[in-house]
Amino acid sequence: MPPVIYVPIGIHGYIRCPVEAEPPVTLVKWNKDGRPLRIEKYTGWNLLEDGSIRIEEATEDALGTYTCVPYNALGTMGQSPPARLVLKDPPYFTVLPGWEYRQEAGRELLIPCAAAGDPFPIIAWRKVLSKTGELAALPRPERPDPLPVAGGVPWPAQVA
Repeated sequence: MPPVIYVPIGIHGYIRCPVEAEPPVTLVKWNKDGRPLRIEKYTGWNLLEDGSIRIEEATEDALGTYTCVPYNALGTMGQSPPARLVLKDPPYFTVLPGWEYRQEAGRELLIPCAAAGDPFPIIAWRKVLSKTGELAALPRPERPDPLPVAGGVPWPAQVA
């Protein structure tokens, strides 16, 4: 496990036991602060099929040092290295794009958007396809054009 696990405050997060095994892992036991973790004591915590812990809403109850012990049909190779769980504020928008933009066909349209957080968030753009309503991922611009907003990531788009 990584030495530090970052989980966002107030929203869901995961604690994963990074293990590959053949035959596959059938059971994962968890320890928190050196003691067996009794997951049923924590409201909104679930042990997933792959052995990961899903925390519905991370609070200070989650703070601690975790280890996992994976088992398969052959037994176990022991406990993982310890990982300290740290709560982080989730990323947030500093500049929110508007709901609608209009531009003449064939002209460039810049849509402003910026976010902040630690670690610094990556902004991904998607386009709603008018015929199906599906979302299509758009490639990230090679270089963001300058905006008068620090950390701004505009999306330059050709209007068709």
